[in-house]
Parts: sequence; structure tokens; C-alpha cells
Amino acid sequence: MEVKIFDLKFNAKFYYIQKDFIVDKIKFNNRTLYSKFKKIEESPTPLLIAQHLNRELTVALPLIEDNQIRYIVLEYEQESSDKFYHIIKYILKSLSINKFYRYKSSKKNHIQIFIDTKDITIDRVYDLTENIQNMLDFKSYKGYKIFPNRNLPKSYNKILLPIKKM
Repeated sequence: MEVKIFDLKFNAKFYYIQKDFIVDKIKFNNRTLYSKFKKIEESPTPLLIAQHLNRELTVALPLIEDNQIRYIVLEYEQESSDKFYHIIKYILKSLSINKFYRYKSSKKNHIQIFIDTKDITIDRVYDLTENIQNMLDFKSYKGYKIFPNRNLPKSYNKILLPIKKM
């Protein structure tokens, strides 16, 4: 079922609900990862999306489904000058990426940038993600996350739905 929120579209067959306790523990690449997200094996409903937008609960959707990645997502804490956003715009423009969306996350003071990758292969998306990350590291920026991440298990490549378009 297709889920639409603002300008974003997801083909979600399942979703995740954030809990106040650890729900999942996975051993991956000699690390132990913990998650507070419970997987729900059904498509998200418009009521669920409305509850998320009203901050009654927190919903996340998978970024990787059926070996397709629809979006690359950058999450960062908003600075007062928002210098990070201008650097991101410059980096994306240098990579000939013109289609991206900016949203407020359900996390306090966090911004999400969704980069549309609908017509790109999964390997190319990972390469692009690493390229963006390398450019940001070169600029010495910290405090951001970029997804999908090939160094995380597939089930950890999920993203919180945004709550407001910017």
C-alpha cells in the first residue's frame, strides 16, 4: 500500500512504532544493536499517519523494500544559523541532485532532508550516500546521520516520518 505524507511516497507493507523500552536486539558485524521500534506487519493507515502528525505516537517506515530505495535521508540537529542546510544544498547541487525535500522531524530540533532516488539502482544509492558522507566529513561536519547505511542491518535502515514541511 502506498503511504503519502507531504511530498513523500512510500510503498510500505509494514511499519515501526517507537516504544519506551528496548524491543529488539541484533548482533551484526561484531556489534550489538538495540532498537526501541516494534515492527508491525501491516500497511500503515491514514489514521496512524494522523496520530504521528499529532505526536500521539512515533512511526517509522523502512527505507529498503523489495530491493528498492526510494529516498536517501539526512538527519541533523538544526542550528540557529542553519549553515549545515546551505552546505548540503551546495553538495547536492555539485552532485547534480536537484530533487530533495526538507522537513521537521518528530525529534526535537531535528531536520530531515529526503533525496528522491526512485530511478536509481540500490548500489548507486549506496555509492551516492557514501559520496555525500565523504563530502560532509571533508567539511568536518559531525552530528548528522545519513540513511540508508550499508553498515547497518536492513531492519535498522528505517526513518521516522516527518511532522512538518519546511
